Amino acid sequence: MTVPSVRQLVALSKPRVVAMLVLTALAGVVKVSDGVPEIGVMVVVAVGGSLAAAGSNAINQGLDADIDAVMRRTRARPVPSQQVGHRAAIATGVVLVVLAVALFAAAANLVAAALTAAASLVYVFVYTLLMKRRSWNNIVIGGAAGAFPPLIGAAAVTGSIDAVGVYMFALIFFWTPPHFWTLSMFLKDDYAAAGVPMLAAVAPHRETALQVLLYVVLLIALGWLPLAAGYGGLTFALAATLLGTWWLWLAYRLWSRGPDLRRARAAYLYSLAYLAGVFVVFAVEPRLPWY
Repeated sequence: MTVPSVRQLVALSKPRVVAMLVLTALAGVVKVSDGVPEIGVMVVVAVGGSLAAAGSNAINQGLDADIDAVMRRTRARPVPSQQVGHRAAIATGVVLVVLAVALFAAAANLVAAALTAAASLVYVFVYTLLMKRRSWNNIVIGGAAGAFPPLIGAAAVTGSIDAVGVYMFALIFFWTPPHFWTLSMFLKDDYAAAGVPMLAAVAPHRETALQVLLYVVLLIALGWLPLAAGYGGLTFALAATLLGTWWLWLAYRLWSRGPDLRRARAAYLYSLAYLAGVFVVFAVEPRLPWY
């Protein structure tokens, strides 16, 4: 079994996905630290989170090589393009995840370590092996794996699971379906060819767009929960509403005007900006002078 090169390892890790996950994890650290985090904790979360996300992504690519070989978006990845064997990808991923869990256990606490292990297990077993090829609910349930990073970041500071961490988990949990369903709108032929029942590949366009629309409405409402519960302020509530309203408009255009690849791509890209925006505001709000 050949060990992947550095370049192949980077490709296996899906660096853009890792960057977004680490951003949300660091937001969790900053938020529960009232905007003044310890540098050491930030480093542990950034390194451990990167290792865990990269490892989980490598395992996923090893297990999904047959699907990735069919889809145009993924066929150039290291495993389907036969640059890396699927066993090597899985073994590399397992090593990275174990290193991440060990780092959190040694340098943070056991709660953060356990949550890191749980995130990888959900991604590999619940999403990749159990749900992805069987149900259009694959991303609703299995996508929960991507919601763990801010919970892990918060737990690395507090050593416990608290309301703030759970809220950030919920925010990503409800963001994930409309984000990926919008992606599936302009990749539905690929998903259909690969036999992956992503919603847009198995349901009419308007039904998929309606689901996206409803989830965005839920996210806008969810933006006011921290203010009501006492762990967020009006700044975050208004920012989340403004960011969500634009996404709602993009989703409404998808629903009302029929299939359009450019509109779907615009909504998909904006969903990424939305997630980054709400997490940055939520994290830094305690440092604002009027908070």
